[in-house]
Amino acid sequence: MEPSTMNTIVVSLLTWITAHTNYPMPDQIPVVVLAPHAYIEQLVCGEPCEALGAYADGNVIYIDEILDVNRNVCAKSVLLHEIIHYLQDKNERFIDIPPVVREMYREYEAYGVQKIFLRESGRIVTFDRNIRLGAFMGPTC
Repeated sequence: MEPSTMNTIVVSLLTWITAHTNYPMPDQIPVVVLAPHAYIEQLVCGEPCEALGAYADGNVIYIDEILDVNRNVCAKSVLLHEIIHYLQDKNERFIDIPPVVREMYREYEAYGVQKIFLRESGRIVTFDRNIRLGAFMGPTC
């Protein structure tokens, strides 16, 4: 995928997020890197797992290269989820909460916004923060 296409997708998701949350449009958009699944697994889990995206601080979001974020709304929602984490960091969201609780809040918020995005895109989803979206990448989404 051309970088300009990915940037267009990121800006459209940021626009949607700012319209549906209290997050302002950031001064800088994150860089999205399409990466092999094994790399995502190492970043997120340190072992084989179903993770499809990762944001590990900074300005880079990693998305599993098998995802077609240009055409598949479920794949696009994985990117949206990681963008939420990017915005949480840029806006110091949950910064005053103990780390173990902070991670739970971060995921709860990201999954909540992702669920709204999928519903507005015509997808009926019933996942919560304990269910990875990887299970939804099949015919149901």
